[in-house]
Amino acid sequence: MKESYWGKYWRRRVSRRRVLAGGATLAAGSAAILAGCGDDDDDDGGSAQPAATQAAQEQQAAAEEEATEAAQQAAAEETTADEPEEQVSEAEDRSRYGGTLNYSLSAYPTGFDPSITITFPQGMSTSYSQMMAFSIIEDQFYPDAAQSWEQVDPETLVFNLREGVRYNPEGAGGREVTSEDWAFNLARYPDARANRGSNVNELFFSFMDPGLGATFDTPDNLTLTINQNKAFASNLRAFAAASLVVAAPERIMAEESGDLGQASGINAGTGPYMFEDVSETRVTMKRNPNYYAHPEQLPGTRYNVDMPYIDAMEHVIVTDGAARQARFLAGDADYYGAVSKIDADAWEGQPNVNIETGPAIDDGGIMIQLAAAKWTPYPELSRALSMAMDWDGYIDVVLSGEGRRSAPVSPTAFPKYALSQEEIREYQVYDPQGARQLWEANNGPEIFPELDTTVAAWAPDISHVQFIGQSFEDSLGVQVNYNPLELATYIASANGPTGTKDWHFFIAGNNAVSTMPDWNALVAYTPDGYGAIWGGNWYKGVNISDPWVNPENPNYAENGGSEAGEAVRAALEITHPYARELQDYADRQAATTDDDERAEILKELQRRIFTRYCCTFPLPTQTTKYVALGSRLKGLPVPPDIDQTAAFGMWRAHNIWLEG
Repeated sequence: MKESYWGKYWRRRVSRRRVLAGGATLAAGSAAILAGCGDDDDDDGGSAQPAATQAAQEQQAAAEEEATEAAQQAAAEETTADEPEEQVSEAEDRSRYGGTLNYSLSAYPTGFDPSITITFPQGMSTSYSQMMAFSIIEDQFYPDAAQSWEQVDPETLVFNLREGVRYNPEGAGGREVTSEDWAFNLARYPDARANRGSNVNELFFSFMDPGLGATFDTPDNLTLTINQNKAFASNLRAFAAASLVVAAPERIMAEESGDLGQASGINAGTGPYMFEDVSETRVTMKRNPNYYAHPEQLPGTRYNVDMPYIDAMEHVIVTDGAARQARFLAGDADYYGAVSKIDADAWEGQPNVNIETGPAIDDGGIMIQLAAAKWTPYPELSRALSMAMDWDGYIDVVLSGEGRRSAPVSPTAFPKYALSQEEIREYQVYDPQGARQLWEANNGPEIFPELDTTVAAWAPDISHVQFIGQSFEDSLGVQVNYNPLELATYIASANGPTGTKDWHFFIAGNNAVSTMPDWNALVAYTPDGYGAIWGGNWYKGVNISDPWVNPENPNYAENGGSEAGEAVRAALEITHPYARELQDYADRQAATTDDDERAEILKELQRRIFTRYCCTFPLPTQTTKYVALGSRLKGLPVPPDIDQTAAFGMWRAHNIWLEG
């Protein structure tokens, strides 16, 4: 439908004059000022895969099955044969070992402490160990640092840790990990969040926050009991997140005190790789010689019997998006990641490129986030903004016709908890005439004479942001300005205190992990998720003079209307009534053990979000995911697992290899 719209859109593209010049880059390692980002993307399945791709996948699956059977046979023989080492070496295909994987980073990492940063999965996921992973394709957990676990009751979770897990040689002398190490690390997250600018969302750890009553028991070195402060139906899935890892306490404490004089988290882990060199232009990693074996070879896992196949990884920092694309297409990088259908079609068949496809299930991964302090006082204007958005045009133009409406809970990943496409369309109505009337009737031109947004300076293409801006301009007659920012500044701008946003709307991505409904996209709306940070409806900060804060809250007067004291923050956060309502629904669904009841609560929560128009609009998402990888990179799982760290995708798949 929208070829004419496409032509009009590109004829009227934003001019250089209207791109603001702001965006000073923060110094490297500025994670201390960041306050919350996602952890690492939708219905009706994907389109049929090309025959060559499908054949390659079938061949790969057969090879992996053969390798798995051989490894299982070798492991069995190891317990009975007189020469176990020879049996293992014969079972493994040693020709796959070796080589250096090359990748282009868009910016220098914003930090290396796993309790703080989530913007460097390429290094963090490879140098640390999770308790377990969760395969979206297989719909099952498989163990990593934990070999088993048990939910004894709704508030008691017990992990049985794997024996022989050791830190790399630079982490605590390479000693074995204990349950005390895990307790130390898990207890750190609330403090990191409150006092050290952590990006890790409290949704992942609030159920085991010692400050809220949780405790940890360690009866022996391999048993960890978490006595939760509340029931949380998604607690196990939270442990599949790459953020919840174990780091050497000795090294972390020394780094925090400045004794080591380097970024916290470098070589404090137990993962398959360790850092070799970290500079302003590249980050290199080598195999961790202490890495532990995974002899069980469970179906769906991405483990080898011992080491990962690839010897080393080299991450070259290339901040220019076009240069990063060119480097990949020239064959100088082995992995690029998710691409649009337009790029996938253009790149398909090039000598150094393979395109993998699969169903996209990252609903809500991209959204229009409004600065709540600016918009909450004017609900009719935020409603007009929703009506001004050309939802179907976005699918036709930006998603090349392969998309669907999105919602706070993924219709593909969690169909039982999701709203239908028909119901979502009832809430997302494109009515430019009605939007203009509503805008002008409520003094929109005076209150918002212009709208400012930010764009990622490192992105090779910002057409999706420009499309949204053009929709607002065409429907409302308001000018939209675009401010390009580098990575650290971009994140800080998104996550700054509620009343300090320097933008009116922000096209955000929460790197939705489709393993838990609380996180998938709902996290962008709920007060205990990013509604607290990106400018939603929850308030935990120090400036309670924002106009949208509820002045009727009794604690408002007690604190002089200016600062929230420690006692108030500990007892009752200052909240907008709408925020309290959303959080009550979120807490109820998280605590229920009845799946049908949980589904009804989640559906009603989504309806309330859609009818309030504040402060996040989920953008339509692709139905098919396209991922570009170099032609010599083999063995990766297909989408959606391919790039999900929670599923041991690209950065934790030990059985990927380099051909030739």
